[in-house]
Amino acid sequence: MTAFLELPCAKPLVLFSVFLVLKMAGVAFATANARRKSKVVVNPEDTGVNPGSHVEPQDAPAVLRAKRAHLNDLENIPAFLIIALLFTLTGAPAMGGWAYFGVYFAARTLHTITYLAQKQPWRTLCFAIGQVTLLGMLVQLLMKVL
Repeated sequence: MTAFLELPCAKPLVLFSVFLVLKMAGVAFATANARRKSKVVVNPEDTGVNPGSHVEPQDAPAVLRAKRAHLNDLENIPAFLIIALLFTLTGAPAMGGWAYFGVYFAARTLHTITYLAQKQPWRTLCFAIGQVTLLGMLVQLLMKVL
């Protein structure tokens, strides 16, 4: 582990990976909070932990929105973690790590905020910035190996 931490991008990788996982946990909390506020649950046993709630066949719209934001994270962040790890393992410069990883984290965080706040076209713009960041790292990786 010590050798890994000596790689130029190791510190930004660890830092932003932790931040992204914490952000995902925050979205899970936002989903639970939206469920609590809506007083709608889909599993009868959940009425016991959500006082005053009632069962419906589908979650409330705010809950569904939070779940979609969380699902979007689950579809995108693992790819970042793998690509960022490979980027780090190639010995990429620290400045590249801070820039790529920081921009990706900011884009994903703003994507979640704009998703939950129902703000278009900002949500799409934030998503696109994150994807372009991944593409930049992929190009850097391909240039390194070819």
